[in-house]
Amino acid sequence: MEELKKEEILKSFGTHLKNIRNEKKISLRILEQLSNVDYSQIHRIEKGETAPSLITLLSLAKGLGIDPKVLLDF
Repeated sequence: MEELKKEEILKSFGTHLKNIRNEKKISLRILEQLSNVDYSQIHRIEKGETAPSLITLLSLAKGLGIDPKVLLDF
């Protein structure tokens, strides 16, 4: 995968995650508690700095109360 494309994908996913979280009016700290994913890791994902693992993706979806495929629809 081309580096620029990877960067674009990570940024798009992060923005999508942040939008869902904001629509549900859930803070980063609350999502940390609901998903058992560290606050700083969620922040890095939302900024497009890192890619979530499959387990992290599933944990975030559970914490947000959504189907995991919603997170991948960006």
